[in-house]
Amino acid sequence: MVTSSCEPWAEEKQGRTGTGIPYTVIVAKKIPDSPSRTAYLTLMVAADRLHSDFAKLFKEHGLTATVFNAMRILIQGPKEGMRIGDVGQGLIQKVPDITRLLDRMQRDGYVARHRSKEDRRAVLVRLTALGKRKCESMYTAVSKMHRTQLDHMSDRELKTLARLCEKAMQKHK
Repeated sequence: MVTSSCEPWAEEKQGRTGTGIPYTVIVAKKIPDSPSRTAYLTLMVAADRLHSDFAKLFKEHGLTATVFNAMRILIQGPKEGMRIGDVGQGLIQKVPDITRLLDRMQRDGYVARHRSKEDRRAVLVRLTALGKRKCESMYTAVSKMHRTQLDHMSDRELKTLARLCEKAMQKHK
């Protein structure tokens, strides 16, 4: 079985197509290997695994990562609330319909909406007391998850990783 030493997850992805040829061989023939491809794939696999841990954590508490992310944005925002579009812009993973996300959060009692006093066309959204309590109740578990997911890395390595990720995102802001 052929695997690229540049792809540490390749062994897990091994499988065979209907032709009996391993998937990685077919992909390698169609998409040439390069440092940028390896970096991209490694980053995506790492992000997926880290996100998966959080998805399980939030599910145990009746939330999704996106709902918690919106709560996190709102709890840090102005007391009177934020424009819906601004909440959407702050999300780590963009959603195609922020309005529906906020509809669900309002249904669950986590947010309330009202018209802006300065601009009646604008709708502001803010966390309710329930939403604030729910968000704050997750802080300990979220902090623990951050610590345990990357506890095998030194502070220096973590700072380097963060710096490199920031650099990768510069082109896409």
